[in-house]
Amino acid sequence: MPGPDRLPLGGGSGGARDVSRRSVVERSRVWYLQAELEQGRHLITTADTSLGFAVIGAGRLGASFALALRAQGASLLGFTAGSPAGRARAEAWLGGHASEGPAGLVSLAPRLFIIAVPDQDLPVVAADLGARLATVAPTAAGDRGGPQVVAHTSGATSVDVLAPCMEAGATALAFHPLQTFSDPCTGSGRFAGAAIAITPSASQADRAGADFGFALARLLGARPFLLPDHKRSLYHAAATFACNYLVTLEHHAEALFVDSGLPQEQALSLFLPLVRATLDNIADQGTVRALTGPLSRGDTGTIGRHLNALRADAPHLLGVYRALGLATLGLLSLRGELDPPVVDELSSLLSASDETPGPRSGGPWA
Repeated sequence: MPGPDRLPLGGGSGGARDVSRRSVVERSRVWYLQAELEQGRHLITTADTSLGFAVIGAGRLGASFALALRAQGASLLGFTAGSPAGRARAEAWLGGHASEGPAGLVSLAPRLFIIAVPDQDLPVVAADLGARLATVAPTAAGDRGGPQVVAHTSGATSVDVLAPCMEAGATALAFHPLQTFSDPCTGSGRFAGAAIAITPSASQADRAGADFGFALARLLGARPFLLPDHKRSLYHAAATFACNYLVTLEHHAEALFVDSGLPQEQALSLFLPLVRATLDNIADQGTVRALTGPLSRGDTGTIGRHLNALRADAPHLLGVYRALGLATLGLLSLRGELDPPVVDELSSLLSASDETPGPRSGGPWA
């Protein structure tokens, strides 16, 4: 029998599975709130030129966010940046002069504070901002548009880090664009069509955080969705796979292409069409059907030659190749096209120790 904090799901013999009561309740809450927001029952209107906002941490993401909002008619009242070099860059991107810290921004009474600092700095920044908000009376801007809103842009950090701001009366949410921002000059245009992960505070009884987040995302032309707070780290790990590690893979691919004889100055441009076509295939067919290459064909000979070449010329990438190959076999199992003996042979080949000598020239993989 399930314990008091477990709920059985499913029916029939062997069909029941235990899911934590917290998980069921939270998913139900998210689905219900998502449906209500999509039906527009609680959406507020932030899409007006009276929205005044401030950015704490006007780096690449923060400055991109500011430029995107300003392009929609919102008013950037002030911003901060970390180092002297960071302040100089932010001032070049945004114009005006950066404030020394949150104190100068609080006095400007923005409706919205955007905190776009590194994750490790969030607790200190939130505590400082919350303490300063607690010392000021409700602002005219707050009286007109509702309570002040504080949003952080971290993908992995809980919205609870903003507790000091909530204690000061602010509405809090996490607002993470599922997008990459390397340059604010181009990054400001990347909000349009981007997915935005929104996590309102569960401790605030009303839906103000979700309402504001959805309206803010739609002001930017983005696609908002609700993300449970306890899943934010997993969600951000997925984003790291999809974006950051893709860059790492292409970096190593470029190096291997150059070692293979492609000109250094042309290598990237020569294989990028392959990368783009692969992404197009994923968009059209999904990840399972888009997979091609020697593993999808069960080509043990080619995989063996790859391992020999890497062992000889790039041994530091053997472990990466093996790990990705085994993960790819798992993906191929969803297609069910390879015979089990072939899968076993490929698995053994990819699981072998890196110290194990590979087949020599003239062997079955030569």
